[in-house]
Amino acid sequence: MDLISILILLAAIFVGWSIGANSASNAIGTLVGPMIIDFRTAAILVAVSMLMGALLQSGAVIKTIGEDIIPREDLEGNKIVTLSALLATAIFVGLVTSRAIPVSASHAIVGALVGSGISIGILKEMNIFLILKIFLSWFLTPIFSLILAFMIYEFFMIPISKRISLVTFSETFRLLVIIGTVFIAYGLGANNVGNSAGLVIGSNILGDRIITLIIMGIAMGLGIISFSKKVVNTVGRNITLIDPMTAFTAQSSAGIVIYFFTLLGIPISATQAIIGGLVGAGITKGSGMVNNKLVMKIFIGWIITPFSAAILSILIYKILMMF
Repeated sequence: MDLISILILLAAIFVGWSIGANSASNAIGTLVGPMIIDFRTAAILVAVSMLMGALLQSGAVIKTIGEDIIPREDLEGNKIVTLSALLATAIFVGLVTSRAIPVSASHAIVGALVGSGISIGILKEMNIFLILKIFLSWFLTPIFSLILAFMIYEFFMIPISKRISLVTFSETFRLLVIIGTVFIAYGLGANNVGNSAGLVIGSNILGDRIITLIIMGIAMGLGIISFSKKVVNTVGRNITLIDPMTAFTAQSSAGIVIYFFTLLGIPISATQAIIGGLVGAGITKGSGMVNNKLVMKIFIGWIITPFSAAILSILIYKILMMF
């Protein structure tokens, strides 16, 4: 394996770690926020579920990232393109994670790929229609999740809570939240592992798809266990007051949205999905129950991410081409 290939693999592993440290908070936060289980147990549960999603249903998103945005022959023929995109994603997501801000690795990698494509002058060869479709999905993700969460909470959760005893209610929803966590983590693994593994597979670095997925799945798991606690607190405690009913509502809506787009092969933001779900559930209790200032800060981050990653990718490509 040549030096560039080694650097691509290391950068992809760091992107995987960053996904675990940042995006996995969307699954863990709804468990830890209402104090259903402790952080370590939640982290292990989510890590295993994400690995299963990565191994079983990540193919469509991997194809999108590794072949469909930039033609595969351009990735294999110029590995600096792949390295630039992965380094830009790793640096940006890593920096934002250190600030405890939930951000989307999907936004970053797609933006970085567009930047790399611009760097080598193949904008016309890139799948612009697909890129626009991905951008549209990012706009729709939090809206779908918010509406779905509002409907689930208003028409399903509230009527059920009025018909069962408090003890039964508490025990039932604690179990449902754990099941919901597994579901959303599985979807997260299936959708987001493509952000790190897609370019490694597309550039044919290791030559073995399963080994690549296992390595990236383990990297995500290590990110969860080692560095996700700050972002977990942002999602689980700072956006809105989370009880088991709110947690399950947010998980259900986000999980459905993530899984839907995964089947379409579109890399989306799990952060947008879960926060849309939390806001949708929080609105049912009154707009004052939602931390609008924090939500706006996160929203601005969503807009800035793809453009920042694109610019960073262009700069990194130009620097690497000097050597």
